[in-house]
Amino acid sequence: MFSGNQKISCRQLYRNYTAGLISLGALLAPLAMNRENLTQILWALLFLGAWLFGTVYVPRPESVWIKALCYVHYWVLGTMAARMTGLLIREFLLDGTGLWLILGWFYIFCFYNLYKGAECRNRVSEILFPFFIVLLLFLTAMMWGEVDLKHCFELRLSADVRQIEAGYQLFCWLGAVQSLWHLRGHTAPEGKYGKTVGKVWLAGASVILAFSIFSYGIYGDAGHTGLVFPMASAMTLAHFPGKVVGRLDALFVFAWVIGLFLLCSTLLAPLQDGEPDTRKKYLMFALLAASYAFALNPSFMDWGQEFIYMISTPLQILILLSGGLRRVGKYGRRMLAAILLPVLFLTGCGGQELEDRSLVTSVCVDPGQEGTYRLTFGFGAAEDNPVEPFETEAGSLREAKEVYDEKYQKNMDFNHLKNFYFSEEILYLEAFPKLLEELQTDGAYSRGTSVYVTKAAAADEAWEEEQPESGMPLHRILNAWYNKESCTIPVITEDHRYKGEVSWPY
Repeated sequence: MFSGNQKISCRQLYRNYTAGLISLGALLAPLAMNRENLTQILWALLFLGAWLFGTVYVPRPESVWIKALCYVHYWVLGTMAARMTGLLIREFLLDGTGLWLILGWFYIFCFYNLYKGAECRNRVSEILFPFFIVLLLFLTAMMWGEVDLKHCFELRLSADVRQIEAGYQLFCWLGAVQSLWHLRGHTAPEGKYGKTVGKVWLAGASVILAFSIFSYGIYGDAGHTGLVFPMASAMTLAHFPGKVVGRLDALFVFAWVIGLFLLCSTLLAPLQDGEPDTRKKYLMFALLAASYAFALNPSFMDWGQEFIYMISTPLQILILLSGGLRRVGKYGRRMLAAILLPVLFLTGCGGQELEDRSLVTSVCVDPGQEGTYRLTFGFGAAEDNPVEPFETEAGSLREAKEVYDEKYQKNMDFNHLKNFYFSEEILYLEAFPKLLEELQTDGAYSRGTSVYVTKAAAADEAWEEEQPESGMPLHRILNAWYNKESCTIPVITEDHRYKGEVSWPY
């Protein structure tokens, strides 16, 4: 970070990093509640607390090479956070706008914030923090009517090692606040650095737990399967003010983007003392331009996560651990090793087993007989191991899932659901609103899932995992249904081409 010629206020430090931690927590922690429990979140917060505790007692690294390694870690995290911010904006605020344009706007403001130096950046965070917190809490309070406290009794703790693995991965993301370490010794007053770090962890951990339990109270054990942004999707359930569904999500995302903007500015800021000279500001521009280019590439998220899970986070831990071993006594070495070393053993762990789950990527709905639907579920699989779609007639999606679970002894997992396909006949059936009501009340279906209308049988699209054209987000159709308005849905012709739109009158 640029530290400038003056010391950084502990108050500014607290507000900047707390806003970033809360933003990431609201983005990621609720996803951990999907058919799971609080265990992995507690592990993640424990790992984060151990790391921040270590930075209080271990001096920051001064080596240029170590700083460069650390910056690469923050740069990758910042790029992934920026991409998620762009997707969030496109999903809930600027639907139909190109991601390149949204991210371009975002990065221009990030560059300006960094170009003006540390003092400007910290002032911006200090000014925006109260607005960010108050608006976020106010909008969350407006959702209290959607919470069912009975769901909280379903929460449980688990000793499964997979929860520790998932907790480590969440910690890798929350470790965005690790750059606090590089500001040690440059805060005013210096003696309050440890207290400030503790306040950041306590505030962030409290809000992360609150958001997780809050979202679980809305969706229950059905989980957030398929929900890319659980907290923002929850706002589409609200009928406040009046009958305008989905306006709370716009305000909520607006406040959320403020926190993510502060987080990305912090992550992408170079790790150096003093304000940068002109030459280094050109370097900063080049780094941000490269980050922008990578953020536009969807595959960056996959290898970026592997990089922080397997390489950069273990390196960060080793750097902190080695610095601590040189500085503390025998008792301190044992304490640091006991706290930080176990995390290293998690880096070689794989993901959760999927043997008992079938990953649904598409749901196709055609008219059935005697008031039923002919439902076809497409599954994601490797190209050399295709999975046949499952087809059945049922009166509802829930009934179809129960038939599948009983027949195959597996659970349908909608975490990767991308597309709904409705045959054109379905739109005009009297029972169609009942299907929409099921999609509205069942938290397993993401409000951001793309919807298409097919001229031929919808089941013909079950093999398609990716579509070249964007569909209509499900939450927009739900809004139109609730407000008794009309909307247009993209059409797939009989020869699988995209041609025009069909209007669905309520």
